[in-house]
Amino acid sequence: MTYLSIQKCILTVGVCITIAGFIGCNRNKNAPIKAQPSDAALHTTQDTQPETWTCPMHPQIKKDGPGKCPICGMDLVRMGSLNQNDQATPEGHASFHLSTANQQMIGVKFGVVEKKMLFKSIEAAGRVAFDPELYTAQNEYLEAIRQLERVKKAPIEEVKSSAKRMMESAKLRLQVLGLSDEQIAELGTTESMTVGSNLLIPSAGENVWVYAEVFEMDLAHVRPGLEVTVRGGALEGKELFGKVASVDRVITPTTRTAKVRVLIPNAKDQLRPQSYVDTTIRSPLGEQLVVPFDAILDSGKEAWVFVVKEDDQFYPRKVTVKYFAGDEVAISSGVEAGEKIVTSANFLIDSESRLKGVLNVQTLGHDHSTQNNDSPKTPTCPKGEVWHEQMKHCMPKVGN
Repeated sequence: MTYLSIQKCILTVGVCITIAGFIGCNRNKNAPIKAQPSDAALHTTQDTQPETWTCPMHPQIKKDGPGKCPICGMDLVRMGSLNQNDQATPEGHASFHLSTANQQMIGVKFGVVEKKMLFKSIEAAGRVAFDPELYTAQNEYLEAIRQLERVKKAPIEEVKSSAKRMMESAKLRLQVLGLSDEQIAELGTTESMTVGSNLLIPSAGENVWVYAEVFEMDLAHVRPGLEVTVRGGALEGKELFGKVASVDRVITPTTRTAKVRVLIPNAKDQLRPQSYVDTTIRSPLGEQLVVPFDAILDSGKEAWVFVVKEDDQFYPRKVTVKYFAGDEVAISSGVEAGEKIVTSANFLIDSESRLKGVLNVQTLGHDHSTQNNDSPKTPTCPKGEVWHEQMKHCMPKVGN
């Protein structure tokens, strides 16, 4: 169903309805049709063009101020911008005026564009570590360091080179398993040069490792040092707190995730290895221009919001989304801090804006055809509808 077919003029009861469904009027069959403005007046530049008012049902009617449609008696509305190439306006949309009474009737709510610190909460499934492979790899690395220390004064150069290669190979394996260079360096400088059993069966009060599987799209916001909250059924409602220790450098192909190692110091609760837990990583995004999530309309091709001015004029505005952070969205361009935007009844507002966009295109096509041809072509209607010259829009076909 097209936007034009949604416009229904119920002539028998004398009520006209726009797509928003809230602007009514009484039909006046005997009202005279006034002369239209000249083409020259219609085609003045946007900078010098006076304010123009039109009938939503009869876009050929234009006046310099508010009033009644001479055909149906409907209240005239202010025309949106005729510039359909405005880069700030989403495709097929136009600005429009909506009275305060009609705003209240359809439940329009507003928010404000804010500039503030934004945090992204990254939810990820995790498990308590049981990692014999990493445990073994760490021991091999420590043994390679000890061997290199033992042959440091050996007279045969090949012996020292072989020990060094073994240490580098063990270090590379730790890197592949996800340890950072800082962690590897710290492992090699511990006084005891031993690996704790917390990678196998951690004891109560011992440091515990949790492996969180973070999706590829969120990895850019995860780095060592970030705070992590851990919850799980075995914790009986309690929460554990730790920090990101390292992030795997390799993506798992089947799940498109990378392993994030979280260290929980001195965990008093007994956690069984391989137990499933829920993790929340809190990542600061810095100071951002923020709008509520509900304010965003997204076609997949472009995103936009509706900016509201003091004269109850609604302007569709394209925006560039930078980050999604729960109930808030960071915007990189398109709006400014302090601007008033629509956060509720967006789809009704969007429908009205699209209708005005269609009417503007109709008006432009009518004006240009009038200027260039004495007999403009009849517009093409959807299947099952015919063009009604007096009403100036498509109507359902009646009879044969």
